Amino acid sequence: MGLWVAFGFGALVGAFIGVLIGRLRTARATTATPAVAPSIAQRFAPPEVQHVVLDEGSANVLNALNNRLAAIGALADLLHGSPLDPERARALMMLHGEVRRAAEITQHFLELAQHPIGAAEPSDCSIVLNGVLAEREGTLKELGVKLARSIPHDLPMVACPMAQLTEMLMKLLDFALRRLRDSQPPRELRIAVSESGPSLTISLWDSGTPLSVEAEQRLVTPFRFTQSAGGGEIEFALARALAQSSGGTLRLRPRPGGGAEVVVTLPKSVLAPLARATAATPSLPKLRILVVDDDAVNRQAMRLLLEREGHEVVAVENGLEAIERLGPASDRFDAVVTDLQMPRLGGRALYEQLREQRPQLAERFVFVTGDRARDETRRFLDECGQPSVMKPYDFSDLIGALGKVAGKK
Repeated sequence: MGLWVAFGFGALVGAFIGVLIGRLRTARATTATPAVAPSIAQRFAPPEVQHVVLDEGSANVLNALNNRLAAIGALADLLHGSPLDPERARALMMLHGEVRRAAEITQHFLELAQHPIGAAEPSDCSIVLNGVLAEREGTLKELGVKLARSIPHDLPMVACPMAQLTEMLMKLLDFALRRLRDSQPPRELRIAVSESGPSLTISLWDSGTPLSVEAEQRLVTPFRFTQSAGGGEIEFALARALAQSSGGTLRLRPRPGGGAEVVVTLPKSVLAPLARATAATPSLPKLRILVVDDDAVNRQAMRLLLEREGHEVVAVENGLEAIERLGPASDRFDAVVTDLQMPRLGGRALYEQLREQRPQLAERFVFVTGDRARDETRRFLDECGQPSVMKPYDFSDLIGALGKVAGKK
């Protein structure tokens, strides 16, 4: 049963993200100017980055989803370490991992909405490239090709579906093998992959007839595919089209010793899970903490987690109740952890009121919110200077934020 819960939850999140992306695409389609049939150059040109703003309804749905993910993640954190049989412990671990993955998707969603490049299904370039080389191992041996490859194993994912990446790299390898078959021994092929800013770069050089940079236009001109003058034009042109469809490029780059090499640049994926080890929870002295959140499950789960760490916690439903609990003394609480969007009195209004009347107390605020879609929210969090944690959160991030304000008295 635990496994079905994890898989069902993942499917629900995937469907939600699909609906939002569909709404973004619809918005683009309705605002776009009717276009004439694209020219050949336009079809092979890199896609233009378009900026999209989420509407109020989508922002509210994203905020609600982040609240639910935060609640599920906090409850899973509470269950960690509990005595469970192996099957349930395994299901709990899977559920926790799925929540973290869903959290990464929602955290990156706005970036995807504003920058379509990087939104494609992620692939491991090193695995795909090594697989393509293994597929052509027989041809490499037949031609007596000396293969030199530099392919790190810890590369970030690229934003290109695995089938598309495989097809592109296979065509480039076949382009090189065709050239090598027409050349005299000794034959050599060099492949290197490196990380360059927001992209991954794949370079291929073969010892066939030297390529010139000027040959690029001939190699990518559709309707002039031939297998003469070195051959392989169709493989090169189709590989370039595949690279560009993922927001990448494929060019010929001059080599220091003469000639040119094929260079593919692909954007890193922003959907790939963050490859970082789970950080140890920082240790803090015992604190008196006021938690303010209108969501009952989030409020109680956070209270229980903080109490388990040895802190004294009071949890209230909104800003008005928080003012009553804070009282006239500024040293009643060491930290105030508050949501932003709440009925009656929200976290921002609570903070601004205290900043005017009791600035020392306002400096102990930590904001925890799932509202990432509104520019107004992001501007406020940037300008106020107080630590903030985005729902759904890692508990260690919350403890780290508390540590930043705990000493301000």
